Amino acid sequence: QQVPGPPGAVKVTPGHSAPDLVLARAHGLSPLSVIGDDGTMCPPGGGWLQGVPRFVAREQVVAALAERGLFRGVQDHPMTLPMCRYHCPLPVPSVPP
Repeated sequence: QQVPGPPGAVKVTPGHSAPDLVLARAHGLSPLSVIGDDGTMCPPGGGWLQGVPRFVAREQVVAALAERGLFRGVQDHPMTLPMCRYHCPLPVPSVPP
């Protein structure tokens, strides 16, 4: 029986979120970080994105999805992002190993 409502996915990022790490461990998933400490994409994020800054990579992924007819749009959602008082680049949150 099909559940009513739109299909969806849940993003779990155990390498970047402490609550997601707990969830991943409960389901036997290994932490996998796709964003390096320098804010660029690591090999697990896809070889074609390796070394690309994360915000540029986001644009490239959206373009690749759109090119294949798989992009459904962008939806704003509220969130709080820490910002240093010197307007530093956004930190890449990570969970220590």
